[in-house]
Amino acid sequence: MFKEDPRAVPMNASSTVKRSESGSGRSVVVYTHSGDPPIEDAELVKAVQGGDTIAFRRLYERHAEELARLVFRILGSNAEVDDVVQESFVIAFERIAKIEQPQQFRRWLTTIGVRRCWRRLRRQRFRHAVRGLLAHTAPAASDPDALGPADELWDVLRQLPPDLRIPWIMARVERRRLDDVADACEVSLATVKRRIALAQERIDRRLARE
Repeated sequence: MFKEDPRAVPMNASSTVKRSESGSGRSVVVYTHSGDPPIEDAELVKAVQGGDTIAFRRLYERHAEELARLVFRILGSNAEVDDVVQESFVIAFERIAKIEQPQQFRRWLTTIGVRRCWRRLRRQRFRHAVRGLLAHTAPAASDPDALGPADELWDVLRQLPPDLRIPWIMARVERRRLDDVADACEVSLATVKRRIALAQERIDRRLARE
């Protein structure tokens, strides 16, 4: 189960792993052993398309941790991270024959993962609304004096609608390129910029009141 604090800075790769620059749309290069030549994502994707399941396992080992970190930050909970990551890779495996740009596997996988997060967040909002109606009372508010600055920020993020929370986290926390964020959210670059700005405005306004 993924247990990283969502506020943490993205983890560095191990000494045996060489990744492309964070936020880049380029494929990732990995050295599995010290003497092995690097293998690009595109090569592994083509191998999977040819029936090589071991190549898909290598794609999983390469990208699962990063996807889990993103999912954890979007959902704000560890409870469903494993399920979302597994679902995303199952979908990727089922559809990998249709990928048009094998070198963009990381970006394509991120889009799948973000879509799964959207589904989870919609269900969460529905469940919370039903619980509120059944209880006839609003949930008790957290004591702001008991929260630190980082906790206050994440408390605000959890209250943002998914269409604002997801692009803000991807851009400001994950440091993804804006065109990658727009692609994952399936909106235009102008729209994703507008949503990030609106999210920032709401965050600033809320934190100023704390």
